[in-house]
Amino acid sequence: MKFTVSLLIFLLLLLLWQNSGAQNHADNVEVDLITIGVGPDYWEAFGHTAIRVKSSSYDYVYGFGYFDFNEEDFFLKFAKGESRYFLGIEPTQQALESAIESGRTVWKQKLNLDHEEKAKLIRKLNYLAQPENRYYKYDYFRNNCTSRIRDIIDDVTHGEILTSLHSIENGQSWYDLTFPAKNQSWMNLGIAIAYGLPAYKDRNQWQLSIFPDVFAQDLENIKAEWVGKLELVHQPKPEESVFSQYSFWKTHYAMFAIVILMLILLHYGKTAMIAVNSWLILQSLVGIGLLLLWFFTSHSVAANNVNVLLFFPLAFLFLFKTLRKEKLITFYVIINMLWLIAAIVFTSIYLFGFMMINVIVANQMILKSKSKNLV
Repeated sequence: MKFTVSLLIFLLLLLLWQNSGAQNHADNVEVDLITIGVGPDYWEAFGHTAIRVKSSSYDYVYGFGYFDFNEEDFFLKFAKGESRYFLGIEPTQQALESAIESGRTVWKQKLNLDHEEKAKLIRKLNYLAQPENRYYKYDYFRNNCTSRIRDIIDDVTHGEILTSLHSIENGQSWYDLTFPAKNQSWMNLGIAIAYGLPAYKDRNQWQLSIFPDVFAQDLENIKAEWVGKLELVHQPKPEESVFSQYSFWKTHYAMFAIVILMLILLHYGKTAMIAVNSWLILQSLVGIGLLLLWFFTSHSVAANNVNVLLFFPLAFLFLFKTLRKEKLITFYVIINMLWLIAAIVFTSIYLFGFMMINVIVANQMILKSKSKNLV
C-alpha cells in the first residue's frame, strides 16, 4: 500500500494523460499488470497490484492502495472497518524504484487488449481517478487494491476472468492465504485472535483472487489470448528479502515465555493470585474487544469468532471470590475444551499456549477454593 500523493500532482498527471490523446490512440498504448510482493510494513504484508499504462509520452501506474494517515478519524475508521482508500497514480519508474528499495519482488504481465478494450480500460481508470470518484470503502477481502483492478479488467474483457475462476474450488480459505503473514510476527497474533468463522470458509478461486500474487498467477492460468507471460522484473537477494522465518516464531516464543512465567508466578503463593487476577482481566478485555469487532464493526471476517471461548469476556467475574465456585470454574474449563475442538477442526491451534494458561489459572482457582473450604 502507498501513502498519500499530492492532489495537485495527481490532477496534473491526469490532465497530461488526457491531453496526450492516448485514449484516441489506444493501439499505441501498452497495458501491463504490475504485481509487487510483500513489504516490511504491515500494510504491505500481502503485496500490491497496479496497472501500468504506457505510451510514447506517458508511463504511469494506477493503484487503488493509497490511503491517508492524516485523514480525520483515520484510526477510528480503520478500527470500525470503514477505512477510505483511493486510486492514485505515479510515474512507473518511481513506483518500481520504491518497491525495489524496500526489498520487494516485482512481476509484470502484458495485457494484450484490443483497441476497444484498451480505450474502455483507460476511460474507466480516468473516471475513477477524478476527485469525486477516487475514494472507496476498503475491505481486506472484498474490496481492495487487487479486487478493484481485477474487476476493471474483468469488465473490459466481458467477464472472462469471473467465468474462468468462479467454478474452481481448491479447498482454500482466506485464512490459508493470509496466515502466517510474512515478516509480520505480531500481525500474525492479531490475525489468529481476530478471525472469525468467515475467514476459515473455503472460497472459490474468484474469491481468492483478491490477493496480488494469486491474481497474477490466476491470470496466467486461464490461458486467455490477451494475457501475457508473467515476467519477473526484480527478485531481491536473499539478504534483501523482507521475509524472515524467525519473525513467524517470535510470537510463539513470546507465548511460550508467558506460559513459563505464569507457571513460575503460580508456584509462589504471594504472586499466584496477582497473576491469576491479572490474566482474568486481560482475558476479559480481549474477549470484549472480539465482541465489539463482531457486533459493532464492518469487519465481516471477525463475525462468529470462536476465540470468545478462549478469551472469555466474563472471565473478570472470577475476580469476585463468591463466584469462584468449583462448578463455575469447571464450566470455564469446558468452554476452553470447546475452543480446542474448534481449533483442531479449523486447523488453527496457533493460540494453544493461551489455552494452557487458562487451564493453569482454572486449576489455581480450584486449589484456592478448596483450601478455603478446608479452613
